[in-house]
Amino acid sequence: MDAAQEMVLQLVGTPWAFLVVGLVLAVGSVAVFLPSQALVVAIGTLLVGGDGGLLPVLVLVVAATIGMVLGDVALWHLARTVDLGSRSWFSRPKVRKARESIDARYRKAPGRIAVLGRFIPMGRLTTNLVGADSGLDLRRFLVTCLVADVVWAAYCVGIAAATGSWSRDQPFLVTTLAVVASILLGLAISAVEKAVRRRAEAAAVA
Repeated sequence: MDAAQEMVLQLVGTPWAFLVVGLVLAVGSVAVFLPSQALVVAIGTLLVGGDGGLLPVLVLVVAATIGMVLGDVALWHLARTVDLGSRSWFSRPKVRKARESIDARYRKAPGRIAVLGRFIPMGRLTTNLVGADSGLDLRRFLVTCLVADVVWAAYCVGIAAATGSWSRDQPFLVTTLAVVASILLGLAISAVEKAVRRRAEAAAVA
């Protein structure tokens, strides 16, 4: 095991791991390139494999949720203050099209759309911008994000818990497999939701 891997293992055994998770997920509300999901699943897998008990796993869920909610609220305030949704990167055609495609659905069911948005690329950023544009007050937006972020954090840690017991002998191999599994399952959830929605829309037209 090289020095980098040793450093990661040492970090997992300290409170700094939870602080890092919270900070990365907070910044990840805008910095979509950060490996937020991979980080949570990886640390969760190592925690479970380390036989630290249930408490560190629960603390990881709490740290991830707090970090995400703080980042979501910060983005909400930023978007409301400077009309972030109309500027530079956020006005690019791909991002703008994604926002337009979920705007109406978000206004009808913000909680459900926010949860689904956590499982697709740029989904968290997009739903937060739509939430800021939709006129949702801060209290309702906060509740919506809290539900979505708890579901997402529990999902990531659940994947970690399912694979963590196998990580004692090959921690980084199993961690990598867990991260890949979490991403694929998230994409599958998104694909199923899209298929159900398209079928419902086709039935409504017919």
